[in-house]
Amino acid sequence: MNIPKFLKSGDNVAIVATAKRLESDFLKAITILEEWGLNVEVGSNVHNQQGYFAGTDEERINDLQQALDDPSIKAVFFARGGYGTTRILDLLDFRPLLKQPKWLVGFSDLSSILLQSAALEIPCIHGPVAVTIGQDQISDKNLRDLLFGRLNFEYPLIESSLTTIGDCSGKIVGGNMSLICESIGAANEIETEGNILFLEEVGEAKYSIDRMMNKLRRVGKLEQLSGAIIGSFSQITDAQSYFKVSIEEIIMEYLAPLNIPVAIGLEAGHENRNYPLIIGMDCNLTVSSDRLVINYLR
Repeated sequence: MNIPKFLKSGDNVAIVATAKRLESDFLKAITILEEWGLNVEVGSNVHNQQGYFAGTDEERINDLQQALDDPSIKAVFFARGGYGTTRILDLLDFRPLLKQPKWLVGFSDLSSILLQSAALEIPCIHGPVAVTIGQDQISDKNLRDLLFGRLNFEYPLIESSLTTIGDCSGKIVGGNMSLICESIGAANEIETEGNILFLEEVGEAKYSIDRMMNKLRRVGKLEQLSGAIIGSFSQITDAQSYFKVSIEEIIMEYLAPLNIPVAIGLEAGHENRNYPLIIGMDCNLTVSSDRLVINYLR
């Protein structure tokens, strides 16, 4: 495991766009990052538009590659999610990141590059993107604390009778369910053995959630988990009301037989509150009925 250096005042960071075109600005994010004492560099192609995407594949590659190559850049924040990062993922040269690790910060579609970083054994951060920094002060504060070296966190859980209390250890892995399933068979395939699976999703039907959980079970990604964290599941539909159970009940049908700690209801994902998590870093986890305590291990 090759842990990036934690940030300090005066460090340079970059904002790049690798997925969907921008439909709102991120001026608030720049202001907040500068208030943290960071110098913000914005990719030259961030505001480009090529149909659905934030510029052509080549333009999006160039901005991220430049940030990865530049030794003065200590962290890379992604402008927004959407779709598009997997189109360029296998065309990037990650050798500079291996030589000089830096924090990659994002969620949603960026789960694909977080999985890639974790596969390279470089921890990264599932947390707000540039267009969502500034939406929730608590999320922002925790993101800053994490980036600047805090290792111990206690997050509240939304009350659920399905939460399974207990302690476990391993690396937190995962992110957006669709991108986790998309990674299977690719260079950024999720590694779950002995690890703690984190899941979040937006805009899917209940049957799709069940299908993705079944996929993870079919390919052996559940059977050797040490624990699980269930984040925000937003705008989930069931048009014909076929499913008479909640999303959490659907997920626990697959996880309950494993007899592992499961934290239900962490506010992490596609809501204003998006608690940050380090993906791919060893940690100890304690799940109680209403709290999740994470102690990251350097």
